[in-house]
Amino acid sequence: MEKKQLEHLNDQAYPDLGEGGKRFQEAYAASLALWPVPYEAFYVPTTFGMTHIIASGPADAPPLVLLHGALFSSTMWFPNAEAWSRRYRIIAVDILGDKNRSIPGPGCSSRAEYAAWLLEVFDQLGIGRARLVGLSLGGMHAVNLLVRAPERIERAVVISPAESFVHFHQDFYTYAFGLLQPNGVKAFLDWMFAGRYLLPETFSEQFHEAVAWKDEARSGIPKENGFPYVFTDEELASICVPLLVMMGDEEVIYNPREALERAKKLVPGIETHLVRGAGHVLSMEKANFVNETVEAFFR
Repeated sequence: MEKKQLEHLNDQAYPDLGEGGKRFQEAYAASLALWPVPYEAFYVPTTFGMTHIIASGPADAPPLVLLHGALFSSTMWFPNAEAWSRRYRIIAVDILGDKNRSIPGPGCSSRAEYAAWLLEVFDQLGIGRARLVGLSLGGMHAVNLLVRAPERIERAVVISPAESFVHFHQDFYTYAFGLLQPNGVKAFLDWMFAGRYLLPETFSEQFHEAVAWKDEARSGIPKENGFPYVFTDEELASICVPLLVMMGDEEVIYNPREALERAKKLVPGIETHLVRGAGHVLSMEKANFVNETVEAFFR
């Protein structure tokens, strides 16, 4: 893999952040200090904007692309980075249009454009085929790529994907739309984690700042041909890449058993895990289990 372009965070790279954006970037930097192994942080240019990458592990190791959950950014992978970077070159991608360090340009309003964007990132980094892990929003992007460009994925792990297999519960919209209300962030996190896991203070601050940062280009507003999205029977049946799907049995955004049943019914050769005593953010709540399960699946 070859890094095509390196840019540092500064006022020139972010001329229009506003105060909310600047506070978020400071919080992002503090969260990145949780990353347990040496890393590089850099940008790759694409037609759709500048994409921020956090990379760890041997430069000549097989690539493992990580796609994060909404409002969590690539810094969320700190509990997994050490384990996975022993064997792989981790490429944690800040998803365009979400609250992170990537700089959105035109486009990326449809599922086809999001797939095209990720393929440009692969091309810029010299990735022919990759292993892929996505959680929540990132899991939905992963399924989208499996449907549209299976030839570029060797194996994939999808964790608690946003929609993809079944629709959100109405509770999801209630708590998500309530994020900007007084105590809305606390209510959302309490609903999501239910006391099973406590976010580190610096990461919790990043999440708060992500919610508070008002930016139309990073709004995550649903689009007719974009996300969120439940894939059709035909799309899911077309997946031909070895796929592992993991969900917690205390998932709250939808019924995890219903989602796994539909996935098993439609996706050829799929492997599934329903993890006991876990909720939506499995990679944090059950980090050791996820680390070992992902490595075993990839081997």
